Amino acid sequence: MRDAALTALLDAASAGPGLIVLDENQSTGLPPPPSPHWRALCNRSDVAQAAQAAGWHCECNDFDFSATPPLRQGLYRLSKEKRVAEHVLQALWDKLEIAGELLLSGYKQEGVKTLASRAAAAWGSTAELTRGEGHLHLYRLRKTTETAARLTHSDYHALHLIGEWEGLLLWSKHGIFAWDRIDDGSRLLLEHLPSALAHRHAGQRDAAALSALDLGCGYGLLALALGKQGIGRVLATDNNAAAVHVTAHNLAQYALPGSFQVILDDCASSLNERVDLLVCNPPFHQGFAVEGALTDRFLAAAGRLIKPKGQALFVVNAFIPLERKAAEVFSEVKTLANNRRFKVLHLSQPRGARTR
Repeated sequence: MRDAALTALLDAASAGPGLIVLDENQSTGLPPPPSPHWRALCNRSDVAQAAQAAGWHCECNDFDFSATPPLRQGLYRLSKEKRVAEHVLQALWDKLEIAGELLLSGYKQEGVKTLASRAAAAWGSTAELTRGEGHLHLYRLRKTTETAARLTHSDYHALHLIGEWEGLLLWSKHGIFAWDRIDDGSRLLLEHLPSALAHRHAGQRDAAALSALDLGCGYGLLALALGKQGIGRVLATDNNAAAVHVTAHNLAQYALPGSFQVILDDCASSLNERVDLLVCNPPFHQGFAVEGALTDRFLAAAGRLIKPKGQALFVVNAFIPLERKAAEVFSEVKTLANNRRFKVLHLSQPRGARTR
């Protein structure tokens, strides 16, 4: 279903040249561009694929506007995270030609009115409400002069030291889920990682002979843990360009044994390499139904990408009945831990796989 705030933006689009910035709200239902002079920019691989399928020239990166040419119009459907929204608005404003305009849409409860007013005050412009139906608002800001004033003085692309895990310093940044902390679910999974590895290669091969995948890697904590366990080949993938960038940075800080590859991908859809171990702290926490397509996709990716004798470790909120969905993909589903907030599931014997 198409997002009404996005539809309002595109209805107001000019002939261009223009740029629309897409976020997690636009992974489905994107119409074709209003003219060949329009481009799109996003930070998620699924959104980029949807945009390209709809006929857009879409660049996918961590909201890097350095290659963006001057614009007559910039369109932005407000993102959830404040720092992302401020960065995108300022970057679009900087790229506007004199007499160009920026259109911002969103819902009242998302703070669109406040942000539009703040931006107008910072730039010496006016936030003109051009559409206000119910809670949906669309604002137009015209650029009449260049100004040195900024909406935000923070550097969105800066990396921040957020903590330490077993002697490894962890870096992260705005734009990544749970970017500023070590997630408690990941901590619980990490407690059970050594025993899962010991079970996997007991009497067979040492860790250096194994391969592993961190599915939905975030800033790379689980990938780092796999490397520290001595896994010979570690893959890490995420849908978010910021996550991929920071994971690569974190992995590069340490002389860990083994080889590492970090891949921007939509739920590992382009990967075909099977691994001995897959770890996942998926984004379906509170607010996502276990019956949803997102759940199915993560579990299906795990079933497809582990070897017949491989295993997967998932950590989810304790209230999510993931066991039922997992049993459709794996013959063996065990709960390793449940602290009433999170639980760790051990999945093995993917259905349809032939065991050698």
